[in-house]
Order: sequence, then structure tokens, then C-alpha cells
Amino acid sequence: MAQVAIADLLRVIAAVPGWRERGSNGVRLVYDGSRLVLSTADRPDEVLARASTRGHATEAWELTMYATSLPGVRVWLSSLDGEQLVDVSPFWAGTPALVVFTASGGHMTFPVIDCPSAPARRRAFTGGADG
Repeated sequence: MAQVAIADLLRVIAAVPGWRERGSNGVRLVYDGSRLVLSTADRPDEVLARASTRGHATEAWELTMYATSLPGVRVWLSSLDGEQLVDVSPFWAGTPALVVFTASGGHMTFPVIDCPSAPARRRAFTGGADG
């Protein structure tokens, strides 16, 4: 789980290029234990934005989520105090793996395209296959 200030996560989300500039619908989030780094799935080495984490630290993780999930997150977080912390984490207890945003007692959950840090059977949306 990465804990970042809402204002910092909103800045990271704002760095996602428009759909015409992206080569895919994938947005890559990488948490290394101290920073949350954003890139696109088609250009993983090109860092678009990063945010330092605060609070609780966990193991590193990586996931690729759908960029189309981010406008809803942006609207929700914009209604909250920017200095509050938001938890961003992968969740792979079931299939598909998910990305979860949690703040102020609420949460948003979305399926991910890929989650290399998850156990092999829990990594990506399988389209109904039992993997």
C-alpha cells in the first residue's frame, strides 16, 4: 500500500496523457516503498509523474490499470481535503486483481490490466477464464 497526499495523487493523475497521446489504455503505477511512480504501459521507462509517500510503508508493488478508471478517482478525490492521505494498493485475493483507492472512509476499486507483483493466478483480468 502506498500512502500519498490526495493533492500529490491528483497531480500524478493529471500527468496521464490524453487517449490520443497514449499508445495503449494502460497506466502503470509502481510503488518502490518510498515513491509512487506513473508511466504508460507502452512507455514504462518514461516517468510522467511521481509522488513521495507518507505514513505506513509496505512491500513494493507494480500494476497496470486502465486509464479510463482515473477520471472517477479524480472527481472523488477533488472533493476531499488535499492534505489527507489516500491509500493506493493492489488487491489480489480474488480474480481479477484490483487496484483500490481508499480515503476518508470511502474507496474505489477497479480491475487491473496486469499486476506482476501479484501471485501468478491473480495477476490480470481473465475474461471469465478460471486460469
